[in-house]
Amino acid sequence: MNSSSKLINWHESLAMVIAKDFSSEAIAELLKGIENLVNGSSGLVTIFEHSQPPQTSHHRLLANEDPQYQIDTYDAGAYLLDPFYRKALDERVEGPFTVNCVGPEGFEDSEYYDLFYKKLGFIDEMCLLFQFEDKAIVSVSMVKHAGENPFSKADLKQVAIIFPLIKSILIRWRKNITKTKAPNLEWQLDNALVNFGNSLLTPRESKILHLVLHGYSIKHIAEKLTNSVETIKHHRKKIYNKLDVSSQSELFYLFIASLKAMPEGAIVDPLTFLK
Repeated sequence: MNSSSKLINWHESLAMVIAKDFSSEAIAELLKGIENLVNGSSGLVTIFEHSQPPQTSHHRLLANEDPQYQIDTYDAGAYLLDPFYRKALDERVEGPFTVNCVGPEGFEDSEYYDLFYKKLGFIDEMCLLFQFEDKAIVSVSMVKHAGENPFSKADLKQVAIIFPLIKSILIRWRKNITKTKAPNLEWQLDNALVNFGNSLLTPRESKILHLVLHGYSIKHIAEKLTNSVETIKHHRKKIYNKLDVSSQSELFYLFIASLKAMPEGAIVDPLTFLK
């Protein structure tokens, strides 16, 4: 599709957004329009209300994509390891980013990358991060699949130009939606990540564990903690033995299982609730 056709489709999508009065159906049209503009294959809109777990409000998944991976596991706690979410929460930034912009060194070797990229056949992701006055974050993400070209600098520039317009649409939409009062779980999940493993590990081992979970390479962890690579490998082996896992994959699923087992209000190591 040439640039003229893309612009025509984009403005048609905007017309539908206005015609649908910034409703939920309007945001579905908006997501479709952004995808077409940058040749994205599928997309998601995720809302992170302040002090609440995420809610995926819209998705346009291909027939071979699995909502269990992309939505259920993500919303259950895997989002805590999402580099896009960490970028938005920790740095309070907004704008369009690709995974190469936000992923830590070694991220492509992480279990998170394996689950949410490799197994789903994604080669790239662009995420538009929006910050709101009530401390909510909204993420609009699009992916590219195997066999497609990654998102280009031109794609990022194009989205950056329309970013303020998209944000104004999202502001109108959020005023129209009814916000349900969910349990205040975000603080609990954030604490679960901080405390994960600390009932069994030393403080040094806990620090290494968290960096491994976030997808940092052994080399980067060694540099960050001013240790040798062999020392970090030795610590990782001890961590795996203490947690009774043998791989990063098992570690990742142990983390998710411990979050699911944790009762509301708990602020200790979630591993203590696993039988």
